[in-house]
Amino acid sequence: MTLRMAKTMAPAQRRRKCLKSYPEDAVYSENDFISRLHDEILVLILDKLPMKDALRTSMLSRRWRFVWRSMHKVDFTYRWVEETGNEVLPSVSQFLRRCKVKEMNCFRLSFRYNSSMLHRINSWISLALKNGVKELDLNFNDLEDTRKKAMWRHPYYHFPDCLYSSSSVVKLGLAFLKLDLPTRLRLKNLRELSLDRVVLPDDAIEKIATDCEKLELLSLTNCNMRGDLKITIQPRAVPIKVSILDGFMMVEPKTDLIIDCPTLGGLEFRGGMTRTNFLIKNVPAGVEARFNFDEMLYRQRVVLVTGAGLYGAQYNKNLQNLLNIFQSAKHFHFCSWCIQILSVKKMMKQEVVMLGSTSLVLDTGLLKWELPGIACLLTACPNLENLAVVMVRQSMFKIRETFTRKYDFDEGRYWEIIGQETLPCWQSLHVLKFKNEYGEYQTWDEGMFCVRSFFTGYENGMNLLKFVHSKAANLERVIFRTNTKSITYLPSDLAIYL
Repeated sequence: MTLRMAKTMAPAQRRRKCLKSYPEDAVYSENDFISRLHDEILVLILDKLPMKDALRTSMLSRRWRFVWRSMHKVDFTYRWVEETGNEVLPSVSQFLRRCKVKEMNCFRLSFRYNSSMLHRINSWISLALKNGVKELDLNFNDLEDTRKKAMWRHPYYHFPDCLYSSSSVVKLGLAFLKLDLPTRLRLKNLRELSLDRVVLPDDAIEKIATDCEKLELLSLTNCNMRGDLKITIQPRAVPIKVSILDGFMMVEPKTDLIIDCPTLGGLEFRGGMTRTNFLIKNVPAGVEARFNFDEMLYRQRVVLVTGAGLYGAQYNKNLQNLLNIFQSAKHFHFCSWCIQILSVKKMMKQEVVMLGSTSLVLDTGLLKWELPGIACLLTACPNLENLAVVMVRQSMFKIRETFTRKYDFDEGRYWEIIGQETLPCWQSLHVLKFKNEYGEYQTWDEGMFCVRSFFTGYENGMNLLKFVHSKAANLERVIFRTNTKSITYLPSDLAIYL
């Protein structure tokens, strides 16, 4: 057929010719078990795929041509833009016109918002809610779209009233907007709320936590970047876990973090220790605390160690303040940056508060100048029941020669020397776990595990194992875990290595 004949072919004829390019429904390969499955199962498969790949399955065969129309998700984010080059809003409009929406589990959009889009976005949200959407995620300024210049603006957006009275939404994520809440919220099944670069009124968190009685997890990423962040939560039946990420170069340093939550279930700090003051009160006993300030390690001269001590004393002060506040925390998780700060304090014989933690997790590269910080934390937790050492790739903040010359020690004999000091014997420590995330020794044949090989690249870990083994009289098991395998030893079985 010539090109001219193809152009003059009637549309109906072209459609019929296209249909003939698909294999007949009745003709399946003997091994094509997937195409024989019921539509409901095929839809579940498509829901697991990226949006681009899910839609491309319509070209596989006539059997697959319209399966995508029954998908339970709408997922048009920066990934869609990068992979297809198509804009988000026209793609969503086309998808919703052609699909047969009966049930919607997930609705995710990322786009640059302006006021002309208001009615269109509201109609989509209303449609998603009408179809029982469980996960709703809206990003109004997609910085990840690398084709466009980043725009730091937070538009006001008034959500349709049906959102605030939804009984289907379980997980809600909002990014890049100024949050304007109604007088009353009735999101009675909301369990997870994630706010990313959102401008919040002072009473917003209190109102959300009060009205959303089932809320369990609140994640705040770079919220109120130019002002104080206030988290007030009145006593409630369901404890709430709060995760706060403040980017070191994003949040204004001359701001405060204010937390008042008597039913706090857990608190996680991520990113940088950016704000000037951490004003936290009414922390219940037994809370879980995670300090992950490792972004501080990758900022030059944020912390500098000299012979006179720490340059950047406000960070030391804030860390000590947080330790005092969470002294009775049941579970503590420390990053390498915190461990390194505590190393300096220990070498300079500065006092560190005693902790009541029964569970301790340490993210560490087991580098020389991390060892005193690890010893400091072990000494501060006499009631330990579970200890986990997560071996990660790590760097040190800058330590000048004036400090190392003054406080130098024998790295190979450090735990042997520490063992001679008067330290608590952890009578309650039952479980010791080492996790090697980046080491070369990730797997082994059955019955061929080698403890010494496990610590390749983390040689100080072997001495730490010997030290804890000698101090924990009631140790029940030692677990060695990589990203692919795990093995458990009885303490007595480790004698050959120790």
